[in-house]
Amino acid sequence: MIAVAVAAGGASWEAGVLEEIERSAALTLARRCVDAADLLALRDTGRAQVAVVDPQLGGLDMDAVSRLREGGIAVVGLGEVVPELGIVSAVQPGALDELAREDLRRSVRAPVKERPTSPVIAVWGPTGAPGRTSVAVELAASLSRHASTVVVDVDPHGGAVAQALGLLDEVSGLVAACRSANAGRPDEVDAAVTAVAPQLEVLTGLPRADMWTQVRPAALHAVLDRLAATHDLVVLDTGFGNEGAVGPGPARDQATIAALDRADVTVVVGRAEPLGLARLLRCLDDGSPWSAPPWVVVNHVRSSLGWSDGEIAAMVREVSGHPVRAFLPEDAHAHDTAALHGIPVREAAPTSPWVARIDRLARELWNDVGDRVASISTRK
Repeated sequence: MIAVAVAAGGASWEAGVLEEIERSAALTLARRCVDAADLLALRDTGRAQVAVVDPQLGGLDMDAVSRLREGGIAVVGLGEVVPELGIVSAVQPGALDELAREDLRRSVRAPVKERPTSPVIAVWGPTGAPGRTSVAVELAASLSRHASTVVVDVDPHGGAVAQALGLLDEVSGLVAACRSANAGRPDEVDAAVTAVAPQLEVLTGLPRADMWTQVRPAALHAVLDRLAATHDLVVLDTGFGNEGAVGPGPARDQATIAALDRADVTVVVGRAEPLGLARLLRCLDDGSPWSAPPWVVVNHVRSSLGWSDGEIAAMVREVSGHPVRAFLPEDAHAHDTAALHGIPVREAAPTSPWVARIDRLARELWNDVGDRVASISTRK
């Protein structure tokens, strides 16, 4: 027998469906739920295998559907699918015995999701201010010379992209976009994006670190999918952690985990000093949140360190197995000037050797993903 929860919220079809389940030899009623909160209370009890829902049910959104699926409950719409909420299968009144099909329940729990193919580049790295935001912003600015690019601040510990670009961030673009996506309105994500230069746009992050709970993984995935569908390149400025939840609640790093999971290319930034390099090697050894080998970047390189680029590269390769793709020279004056005026480093110091090396890294990344962008653009 398949245990079915019915969440109709008073819809006209509820009485008929309950009678059909009662007559069925394959189904049994687990619970009649009045809203999404009532339905979510079943998630960890093991009492329901399928939830038949009214898409207009109070409180039902993408996050709720995702959490139910993670708890092993297949969510099925009564009469219609709503892909914007993650409801990808439906049954018709009078045909509820279809819920007993194992292949139907399995496909609903783990739907095959068509992902937009525009490349997503995540900039990640250990704690200790290695320069993730600076690298993400400048890479995006450089790549925007080749293709339309959006830089997204998904740092759950408090965003810095808006400040780096002199933008007001009282209202978080990321939170607004996630709310729209979570409510099944992906088209409204576009309104949360701010243009800062030709072919360069920004989705600002969290102005306060305590807002991290408002960025749900399922909604963030939908936001990134939308941005990847409307831009040629997406660059993510992520947080430093990638630890999952300790208990049943959400994880502080859930946004970073979701961003790294969605990324096609991960740029890992470390700081060129003993503690910074130790942290870099540790995260390369322990993190591994990437599907393809990461692009390792060593930032703030200076001669006073006492190690040459070759020595650092050899150490990183020996310990982690990954080559260093770029060494970015220290240029404190250029970064200070940029931060003071809220402009990219390339505008504050166009001749900075740091900018020149970022541009070379951007060209190498473009050579890696450019053909894919071109093939996508011809189909748009």
